Amino acid sequence: MDLSKKAIDNEFSDELFKYLENGEEMSTRQIYSLFPNVTSNTLRWRLHKLVNLGKLQRVGQGQYSLIKASENNAAGYDYIQELSKKIYNIAIDFGHNFYLSGLDSLIGEVLHVPEKYPVLIVIDDSGINDIQNALSENGLLVFTEKDRGIIGKSTVRDIIDVFILRGKSFNFSKDYIARKEKGFIDLYYAVTRLEYGVSVQELSRIYQNLNRNQSLAPLIMKRAAIDRGIRTEVDWLIEISKTPNKAREFMAYQDGVV
Repeated sequence: MDLSKKAIDNEFSDELFKYLENGEEMSTRQIYSLFPNVTSNTLRWRLHKLVNLGKLQRVGQGQYSLIKASENNAAGYDYIQELSKKIYNIAIDFGHNFYLSGLDSLIGEVLHVPEKYPVLIVIDDSGINDIQNALSENGLLVFTEKDRGIIGKSTVRDIIDVFILRGKSFNFSKDYIARKEKGFIDLYYAVTRLEYGVSVQELSRIYQNLNRNQSLAPLIMKRAAIDRGIRTEVDWLIEISKTPNKAREFMAYQDGVV
């Protein structure tokens, strides 16, 4: 992006946020009146971009409000299960990049969280062996993506304590717990690739609830999907709601579903 254009966009968002910082809601018409020198097309594009970045949310037809940074962060250490706390405390001693993800990121968004569930932990390459060995020494059954052939056996899958995923970027977390967008992407990956113990139906309900609560910023979702290597299907997931019924029917024929 041209630096001068980026500066102008930042100036626009800074000014707009001043009017919204006390929890106010503003209509598109009101926002237009604040920026009379900005064309309607440019203003609509800037609002659309801020929504995708997870900084603004639509709260009604043509109504916008500010999303506080904490709203896209996980509930935090105090709210995760005891097993997750144990793994967190072991991992943090090594100094490697890591974060807990999946259900630990989505506490408060999932209607029925089981009392105990396998922990998803994302670790950088250099730390996987150290942390995997330490967790195993503490009596935990730990599997990585390399073990996916074994994970498919239900006798093993049902007793796994920890799934380790390889991480590339560690900008999707706060205090070693993933943002909600990254938490969902990693959970989706684990369910669809690693036989993680959440049904596809439950995964769908979780996604619908996150959307209903406006907890997912589409642009952050896409960046998280790139990091996990599943950009194409997540793009489809985000855009499917905009697809006409006839187009969906056509897609079903291509997959042999109909």
